[in-house]
Amino acid sequence: MGMCKPSGGINEPIYGKVGQNIPGSFGPPNTRTDLYNIDNPKELLQQRWYGPDGRNLWDRDWKHNDSHHNHTFPHDHYWDWTKPPGKQRPPYKGPNGEDTNNSYC
Repeated sequence: MGMCKPSGGINEPIYGKVGQNIPGSFGPPNTRTDLYNIDNPKELLQQRWYGPDGRNLWDRDWKHNDSHHNHTFPHDHYWDWTKPPGKQRPPYKGPNGEDTNNSYC
């Protein structure tokens, strides 16, 4: 599946507040959803890719309120469905310490 424009396409954007995540654990298979700031509709907050089974596969956070973590932006999280709820979205760390995976745009 291509990550910039997945084979299933890009879903209608959704809007929310800074600090919110894209809701739910499933989406249309092989697609991506983009979350924009409701107060600044051109500001991208998060992107989520869905796998062939429709489960969340990958998140890219562009901005959020998180004072207890020292994140760079953007940064990525992969979904690990073998982990218990609340632990399923660990941060991505690439082989050279990078926070984003270049194969996901």
